[in-house]
Amino acid sequence: MTAEGRIEIDLYRRVPHGHCVRIESSRPLSITRQFSGHSPSEIAQTVSLLFATCKAAQSAAAATALEEARGIVVPDSTRRVREMRVLAENAREHTLRILMDWSQFLDAPQPPPAAELRAVMQTERDLARHLDEGREALRFGGTFAYEKDGVEKDIAASEALLECAIFGEPLRIWHARKTKADLINWASHRHTIAQRLFDQLATEGFLDAGAASVSPLPVFDRDCLAARLFDEGSAKFVAAPDWEGVPRETSPLARSLAHPLIRALETEDGFGLGARLAACLVEVARVPGRLRDAVATLDAPEPATPERSEMAPVIGLSQIEAARGRLVHAVELSGGKVSRYRILAPTEWNFHPNGAAARGLARIAHGPAQDVARIARLFVTAVDPCVGYEVRVH
Repeated sequence: MTAEGRIEIDLYRRVPHGHCVRIESSRPLSITRQFSGHSPSEIAQTVSLLFATCKAAQSAAAATALEEARGIVVPDSTRRVREMRVLAENAREHTLRILMDWSQFLDAPQPPPAAELRAVMQTERDLARHLDEGREALRFGGTFAYEKDGVEKDIAASEALLECAIFGEPLRIWHARKTKADLINWASHRHTIAQRLFDQLATEGFLDAGAASVSPLPVFDRDCLAARLFDEGSAKFVAAPDWEGVPRETSPLARSLAHPLIRALETEDGFGLGARLAACLVEVARVPGRLRDAVATLDAPEPATPERSEMAPVIGLSQIEAARGRLVHAVELSGGKVSRYRILAPTEWNFHPNGAAARGLARIAHGPAQDVARIARLFVTAVDPCVGYEVRVH
C-alpha cells in the first residue's frame, strides 16, 4: 500500500488568463477507506509505513488524532518532542529541495552535491536518535527518552550545515537581511546553490514572476473542520478544499507573510517566485533557534493516561505544520475501532484547480514564450507538491 500519485499541469498560452491552467492530480486520496475496522494502534503503525514523504509529520498527526479520539492524554514533553521531530524533518525537506531541485534551474545545471546531501540526511537521523532514542514519541500513546548533550550537538551541526551549504554566512547575519536589496546583496556572493539561483533570477528579472495575492489558511474552528471532513461532501472537500468558498494557501510563504523580508518582496500584484523561494529560506533558517527553544523546555516524560470509554463514537482531529503546509488528520472511532479516517494534505490546498499554484502559473503562462516552461517548472517547485509533477506548455 502506497500513497504517491502525481500532479499534471497544462498551461495554454492562447487561452484567456482565467482559464489557461489545468491541474489534475492522481493522488490516491481514498486510501484511508482501508483503515476502517482497525484499531488505533494498527492505524498509527500503518500511517508510519504508508508515507515516505514527511513521515514524522504524518506519524505525529495520526498519533495525535487517534489519541484525542481515544481520550489518551500524552505529556506536554511528548508533544514538544513530536514538534521537534517535525521541525527537524521540515528542515531536511527544505534543504534537500534546495540542493536537489533548485540546482537544476541554474544557468549551468549541476548534479546535487552528494556529500552535502548525505550530511543533511545524517544530521536529521542523529537528532531523531538522540531526541527519541527508542523511536516511541511518534507512536500512538508514545513517550520518549532523549540524550540532551547529543541533541544540542546535533542542533549545532544542523546550523553549521545550513550556514555552509545554503546561506554561505552565519545565520545571525542572514536573520538581519530584511529588504530586497539585502537579498540581492546576499545572492551576489554566489557561493551556494541558493545564492546563485537568486542572483540569476534577479539578473533575469524573474523575482516577481507569477506574482499573485495570497489567501492564507486561517485558524480553523475545530468542530467546523471536523464537520466538513465527515459530511456527505467530504470526498470533494479533501480532493479540492476551500474555506468559506475560497481556495486557500498553506505553504512556507503563507506562514511567512509577516516576515520583513517577505513583505519587502511583495509587488502590486502580490507575491511572486522570489518571495516563495525566500520563504523557504526564512523557514529553514529559523529551525535551529526553534529547536534550541524547545529542547530547553523538555522535562522527563510521564506515562500517557486514557480517559474515555471506547464504546461511543468519538472524533479526534490533529493539525501539524509540515514542510509544505498544514496537515490534518481526522478519525472517528466506534467501539474502539476506526470507522472513518480522513487526511487533508497541503498539496490539495496549494494545487487546487483555482488555488495558489494555478493563479501564479496563469500569470507566467502569458510571459515571454522562451521562458514559460522553465519558470513555470521552477514556480511549481517553489510551491512544492509532495509528489512528482509534469508541466506541459501548449
